[in-house]
Order: sequence, then C-alpha cells, then structure tokens
Amino acid sequence: MSSRHGREAFFIVGEGMRQIGSDGRPESVAPNSLQDTTEFRFSRFVPGLRNERENSTNVLAKLAVAMVGGAGRTDPTLPAGYTYLGQFVDHDMTLDKAELDLGQPVDIPGLLSQRSPTLDLDSLYGKGPQEQPQWYEDDGMHLRRGTPLNFESPKAAKPGFDLPRWGAQGAGLTPALAPRRARIPDARNDENLAVAQVHTAFIRFHNCVVDDILAGATPGTPQEVFDRARGIVTRHYQWMLRTDYLPRMVDPAVVDAVFSQGRRFFERHGERDATMPVEFSGAAFRLGHSMIRTAYNWNKHFNAAAAQAQGPIRSGHLFRLFRFSGTSGTLAPTDLPPGSAADLADLESGANVGEVLPANWVADFTRLFDMRRFGPAFTPAPSDMNFAMAIDTQIVDPLKSLPIASFGGVGEPDLALKRSLAFRNLARGRMLGLPSGQQLAYALQVAPLTASQIINGHGGVEIPDSLFAGADRLQLETNTPLWFYVLREAEIGGKNRLSGVGAIIVAETFHRAMQASTHSVVNDTAFRPTLGPGASQGRFDMADLLHYAFEGKADMLNPH
Repeated sequence: MSSRHGREAFFIVGEGMRQIGSDGRPESVAPNSLQDTTEFRFSRFVPGLRNERENSTNVLAKLAVAMVGGAGRTDPTLPAGYTYLGQFVDHDMTLDKAELDLGQPVDIPGLLSQRSPTLDLDSLYGKGPQEQPQWYEDDGMHLRRGTPLNFESPKAAKPGFDLPRWGAQGAGLTPALAPRRARIPDARNDENLAVAQVHTAFIRFHNCVVDDILAGATPGTPQEVFDRARGIVTRHYQWMLRTDYLPRMVDPAVVDAVFSQGRRFFERHGERDATMPVEFSGAAFRLGHSMIRTAYNWNKHFNAAAAQAQGPIRSGHLFRLFRFSGTSGTLAPTDLPPGSAADLADLESGANVGEVLPANWVADFTRLFDMRRFGPAFTPAPSDMNFAMAIDTQIVDPLKSLPIASFGGVGEPDLALKRSLAFRNLARGRMLGLPSGQQLAYALQVAPLTASQIINGHGGVEIPDSLFAGADRLQLETNTPLWFYVLREAEIGGKNRLSGVGAIIVAETFHRAMQASTHSVVNDTAFRPTLGPGASQGRFDMADLLHYAFEGKADMLNPH
C-alpha cells in the first residue's frame, strides 16, 4: 500500500481509499469496517472540502518541468540539517503502526488510536522493548546502535555512528531482509544518509537519557527506566519542534497563535482519535522538497574541494546520500559521476553492495546545524557550512530523476515522468482530490494569491508564456495545485517561511499531533526542558539536543 517516498493509496475517514486506478486516473473505493480499523487514518483539513476540478496531466507535467532545474536560492538563516529533521518528523507523524506487528490482537479502540498521527517517536521506539525487543539491547532500556566500517575515520568506526543493521540475521527473516537494511521500526529512516544520521542522533539522545537515569539513586526496573526515558525524550523533542523547528518553517506569528489560543479549523474540539489531514501530508508538509540541495559539504572527506581535487568518488552530491543508505542505496562507493545514467544503473543493479556504513561517510553535524554558540571547536569554516535551499517553488535538478529504489517504481509505466519528485507530488495531490490553494484560502479566511502572483512569484519559478497559455494558464491561475500554492505563498508573504494557507495547515496539524500524543507538551503546560546547555534559559533546540546526545564533545559531532 505504501511506497518508500510516500503512500500511493490513502484511507480517508468517511470516504474510503483514494488511489490511482488501472487507467492512471484517481479513483475512490468505498470504505468498509475492516479499513476503518486497520488503515492509517487520513482526513480532510476542512471536512467535505475537495477539488472536483481535476487538473490535467498536461498541466501537472508542465508545472513539474517548470519547477525543476533552476539555479535556486539558499537561505543563509536555515541550516541544511533541518531539511532532514523534517523528514524524520514526517515519518514519525505518519508511521502506520499496523506494519510493525500485524499479528498482535488488540481491541478496536486500541486499533483506532494506533492509526492516529502523534509525535511520540514511534519511528524510533516501535511498540517498546516488551513487544518489540528486536529494536533494543538485551537490557530492554537502550536502543540498539550500529558500528561503521573502519575506513579513513577510526574515531567514527565506533558504536553509535551508524544505524543498527540486520547483518547475517537479515537473510533469514521473512520477508527477506538484506544484511544492510536498518534494524529500526521505520525503514524509511534509512532511505538517504542524512535522515539516517538524524535517526542515529536520536538513538544517542535516548541512550544518554537512560544513562542519566541509571546514574541516579533509584532508577527503578528496566521497564520503569525505559518508560521514564521515553517520556523525557519525547517531551524535549516536542519542545524543540515547537520552539525551534516550526518557527523556522512557518510564520512564527501563526505558530504562536495556534499554540497559545488553540486550533481554529482542524479537529478543533479534539475528537477522540486524531487523524492526519491529506492537505498536510500531500502538500503543505512537502515543503522540505524545496529545501534539498544538489550537493553537500558533508564532511572533510566529501565536499566541493575534495570532489574538485579527486573527482566524483569524493563528491557530496545528493545521489551519494541515497547511495550510502540501506533502503535506497548500496553502502558501497563508486567513482561514477553522481546522478549520471551509469550511476543510476549501478545503484539500481544492486551488484556492488556493502553491509554497514563506511566510517568516512559519518556526518559532520557541525556542518548541518548551527553549533557555533558552543565555541570554535563546533564552528566549521564558513565555506563548509551547509544551508538549505529557500522554501520556494524551485526544486533542484537531481529530483527530476529519483532512483527507482527510493520510491518502489520498478516496472511502472511512464517511469521517466514518475522519477520526477515534483510530478509525483502534483499527481498525488490530484489523486487525493486536494482542494486548490484558492479553495482553502477562502475556507480559512486568508486573502488568496492573485493570478499575477501565481504566475510570476517572488524569487522562485517564473511561469513563461511559452509553457502556459490559454486554458492551461487559466487552470493554473484559478485552480492552483495546493503544493505549488503553499510554496508560492512562502515566496511572497512568508519570507521563505510558510504563510497563509500553508502556515495554518502545518501549525494546526503539529498542534493536533502533539495534543494526541501520550507524552504531550500541549497537555502538560508546566513542562520545561531540563536537558542540554540551554535548559537554564528554558531553551532546548536542535543544537542543544545534539550537544547533549554527543556528550558535549565536538570530536563526536565531527569525528573526522
């Protein structure tokens, strides 16, 4: 039902399954009682509001072409690590826990709540050490760690710098798992190296909290230690999202209004079982795709200077981040030009594979997040720091040719078009019947973008007359696909942050997911952070999380 880069079928409460039919057109399948309890639960941000004016494939394909391949702009205020923190968060919010343990009996209310979106770090913890010990060390408290292959960076070839992997056990499991596959609850967190390294940082974070509890006078039983650690980790994680991540992505005034005054639109009364609005998962929270860079100054081994001196084998190109993962890649090096036809063919052949991450590919986190407040040892050279691309309507060129393994597209028709991330996002929005940007602007009482703003933007893609004219242009101006619309809003009114429609959707969905969580900073209004160097000031941001998780040591955040 799901692909690695996103679902191709969505169960929407009250509507049934929305999917692509055999003729390539969107179709709906009537709901039944089994789906009501076994499918992850999606909904509509505004009940009943959907787009009956379907955009043509021609319009979507031409818009995808326009969005991909420009020079793009970086945002010098937004470190690139937040791109992949956002991907980690997305997987946490949309993990279908039915996939974790299908054989376990559970009551109907339990099933419904399990398929509700929360920010409880299910993608890190699964169902906990009692029900799923495969994710944990034998003590039932610590999460498993992985150890990279000792190559070029001996300090990084130690436990905790890679995801745990199945190794020899992988071949004996059903369904069969490759030895290199990550031994974590959500395999999507190993679909590229950047999100995989973020996941390893959260493993460290949890394990450090466990160690601190064990060092106390009365830690309790292993289950009590784990439960206490999960609560501490989850609340700090939510605090970081609320105070650091969200204001970087969304107009801070909208975030503050939602978290201080409550939701105005989405599930405003806190219905018993939370749902995930398709407008969030299918459009607004795909903002991260516009933040992706073509290449990264990943560490001292793989950056622009090394690639220039030693060729493609030292490149920090985006496709190398796919290659050095266990789900989309092979964990094995190549000197083929990244993104070339030969590179893609080699990547997809699976002929050259490794079983663990080479140590020289461990992240230098000081290049991905702003750690400068902690001193010179945490401060990379200005030319080495990675900033995200601006949140706008431009998508970098490599994303028009995704590796097949990253989205499960083997054997699909129109594969060249389906490799395009922009087209896939736009087509998914049509499949879901997402409202147009204009429809939601009216419903959410936001001034809609004008036709001129839709076409010309502000620093993003300009739609040329040669590409859109006549009926196609009118369709784009008056029935704008929601994903494109919210990115256009970010250009024009949000200073490269979501504003208007996009800001309301994202802020209210995050608020609802926190409210529905077992451990919730929305419900526990007295919570204040106690971990990390910023706790005395009430601060716990991603830099504080990393500083705490890596024991305050610069040579662990950059072990090269």
